[in-house]
Amino acid sequence: MRGKIQCVTTDKGIHSFYMILDDAKYYLFSQAFKRGVHELYRNGIDYNDAIDHAKSHHDKAINKTMEKIPMYVEYVEKEYGIRFLEKTKKKASQHCRNSA
Repeated sequence: MRGKIQCVTTDKGIHSFYMILDDAKYYLFSQAFKRGVHELYRNGIDYNDAIDHAKSHHDKAINKTMEKIPMYVEYVEKEYGIRFLEKTKKKASQHCRNSA
């Protein structure tokens, strides 16, 4: 399952972030508009690239956004019962093995 992170300008001065898995779109969070953040995430970016600090070019706003994304993705996984992150998949498989 390949995931993308995308930001959409929702109000003046605000952009909202979404995780896109297959055809489903999950809301993550909203934050104040920052041009560099918008440029990186507006067309959707692969999850691994979305949290790769090497892609931030030392932009503090992008770095802060990259730190927020994994926390919100974990919340979405719990809320909707999906398994996207590798650590979540591993935890679920270990739980299944221990139950058997």
